[in-house]
Amino acid sequence: MTKKIILLHFFMFLQLSAQDKKTSVSYEFYTHDFGTIKEEGGKVSYEFEFSNIGKSPLIIKNVVAACGCTVPTWTKTPIEPGEKGKISVEYDPFNRPGQFTKTLTVFSNSFQDGTILTLQGKVTPNPKKPHDDFPDKIGNLRFISRYMHLGDISTADWQRKSFDIFNFADSSITVDKIIFNSAYLNVKIEPQIIAPKSKAKILVEYSPKWRNDFGYVQDKIELKTNDALEPSKILFITANITLSFKDLTIEQMQNAPKISFDKELHDFGNVKQGDKVTTVFNIKNNGSDDLQILKIKPSCGCTVSEIDKKTIKSGHSAKLTITFDSNGKEGVQDKHINIYSNDPKSFTSVISLKTKILKP
Repeated sequence: MTKKIILLHFFMFLQLSAQDKKTSVSYEFYTHDFGTIKEEGGKVSYEFEFSNIGKSPLIIKNVVAACGCTVPTWTKTPIEPGEKGKISVEYDPFNRPGQFTKTLTVFSNSFQDGTILTLQGKVTPNPKKPHDDFPDKIGNLRFISRYMHLGDISTADWQRKSFDIFNFADSSITVDKIIFNSAYLNVKIEPQIIAPKSKAKILVEYSPKWRNDFGYVQDKIELKTNDALEPSKILFITANITLSFKDLTIEQMQNAPKISFDKELHDFGNVKQGDKVTTVFNIKNNGSDDLQILKIKPSCGCTVSEIDKKTIKSGHSAKLTITFDSNGKEGVQDKHINIYSNDPKSFTSVISLKTKILKP
């Protein structure tokens, strides 16, 4: 076995030595530094020059870039001894700010097969413009998004948050009125007269407790402005409301209700389009304190839920009846129902329905 390995290494040495005598390549440089380049300046390029210093034609078989941002081209014809070739590389700095180091692997019939060439430099990012920071445009006003998300907020919080907007017009825009129909919500804008090419803030105050809901919620507001392009602007305030458990003692956590289900998925199988089908989920309280079912929210208006009791004593169960209406539906359907309870470890529970609607 040892003799075979020695012979194998010997023959490999002879092969490489013979190859070296036939073809050998010399690069002018193995690394190129672009220095500092601007992202807005677009693509940059460089040529790596090399010479065939061997005794037979040199063939560049392939040049593989480690990144799609670098595109190489190279001399495809055989390069005779004493002649030169080149590998041209183009680097695209778009969306690639900061320092970079990119490599190319050169495969050839020379002893230096697998040579690594390197590009490096630093990209200065494009200066941001208002439409970059405010991509959502309504008339001459720009928003980060017309959906202003307050994030996760609990019933114990009074949420206050501001959202920047930008006047893209060449003249001032006045917000004459903000329309919303919610006692748990207050919305102001500062300043009401937004100077051209300037920012303003929408100030939102929100009471989750007064909202009396759980999970994802959405409220519509309307800005009445003197913007000639689009005077009325519809925006949405969204949030994910949770129940606050932060004041519970260790003992209360130990005695807390624990929700469980006899099943978490029901498959109705094949259902004829237009039919209504019903199933029952059993909800059990495995904890000590009473389990309160606070809210049941289906993901679709095609499902209707009915629970026989919202307060479940320790060790007891409740029946949740779910009816699915297949009218207007077709193909495979996956629906979800969110159930919000006072279980501190499982405030949100999800049960699912599955069916395949067959056309009559």
